[in-house]
Amino acid sequence: MNRKPPYAGLLRKRRRLLAQLGVWPPVLRGSLREHFGRCGYANCRCRAQKKPVLHGPYQYLSHRYQNRTQTILLTKTKRPYARAWVANYQRLIQTIYELCEVNFRILRYHHDKLESAK
Repeated sequence: MNRKPPYAGLLRKRRRLLAQLGVWPPVLRGSLREHFGRCGYANCRCRAQKKPVLHGPYQYLSHRYQNRTQTILLTKTKRPYARAWVANYQRLIQTIYELCEVNFRILRYHHDKLESAK
C-alpha cells in the first residue's frame, strides 16, 4: 500500500541532501585489495612446494577510468587517505541515491506542483 508522502517533507529532505552535496571531503572511486605474492628467488620459502609462505600482504588501490584500470601500491602513508576517500565516495553515492529517491517520489506523487519548482 503506497501512502502519499507530504510534499513539504520531501522538499525539506531534498534541500538537506543538496546541502550535503555542497561541501564534500575528497572522494575517490576505487577498490581496495590485499595481495600476497611470490618473488623471483628459487630458494625462497615463498616457492616451497608444501605450505609456501607468500610475501605480503601488500595493499593496492584499483581505479577504473576511461576503460582502463589503474592500480597503485598503497604505502603506509597513502593507505589512510585511500581508505577515507573511498569511504567518502561510498557516502556520496548513498546521498545521491537518496536524493534520486526523493525526486522520484516528488515526480510520482506531486507532479502537479512541479511547474513552479523547476
